[in-house]
Amino acid sequence: MKDLVIIGGAAPESINSEVSSYREIIAADSGYDTAKRLGLTPTKVVGDFDSTALSSELKKLGYIPCNRDKDDTDAAIAIKLVDGDYDLIGGGEGRIDHTLSLLVAFRTLKAPSLWYMRADTLRLVNDSVAFEAPCGVDISIIPLEKAIVTTHGLKWDMTDMELSERFISQSNRVDKNIVEIITDSPVFLRFFPSDYSEVRFL
Repeated sequence: MKDLVIIGGAAPESINSEVSSYREIIAADSGYDTAKRLGLTPTKVVGDFDSTALSSELKKLGYIPCNRDKDDTDAAIAIKLVDGDYDLIGGGEGRIDHTLSLLVAFRTLKAPSLWYMRADTLRLVNDSVAFEAPCGVDISIIPLEKAIVTTHGLKWDMTDMELSERFISQSNRVDKNIVEIITDSPVFLRFFPSDYSEVRFL
C-alpha cells in the first residue's frame, strides 16, 4: 500500500475513491486544510503551522508545530515520513521557490508515483510505460535529472532524446491511441486532470 502526502498549494477540487487504499495520510501544514476540504482525515500532521488556518484545531488534537527556522520545508518533513511509494496532493500554482524546493526533495528523497494538483496531474515513470489515450491529449515529459527518452505514438516522437533541466518535452500530443515511453532515468508525464481521467495505463 502507498502513503498519501498532502501539502499546501493548489489542489484538486475533488478526489476519487482510491484514497481509502492508502496506508497513511500525512498532511503538511496547510495540507491539513486541504485534507479536511477533501473529506480526508490525516493520520499524521507535520510542519510549523504558519500557513494553516486551523492551527488551533491542530493543537487541540495534540499536534505540536515544529520550529519555523528549520532546514527542511514542511513538505520535505512529510516526505521523509513515507514508507515506500507515495502519492502527493497539492503544491501547484504557488511560489516558485516552493515548487523548486519540491523538485529538490524529489531528487534527494523520493518522487511521488502520482502528483495531483488543480491544473496538473503528473505520473512518475522510472523506465518504461505504455498507455491508451484519445488522440490530441496534451502531454509533457519532465525529467527529474538528465534522461534519455524514446517515445512512440506522440505527435513529435523522440528517439534517444536527452531531456534535462535545459530541455523538457512540453505540450506534445497523443497522435496514436497507444503511446509508449521509454526512459533511462525517472521522468514525470504531465497531463491536464480532465485528460488524465481518460488515460488507461497498460
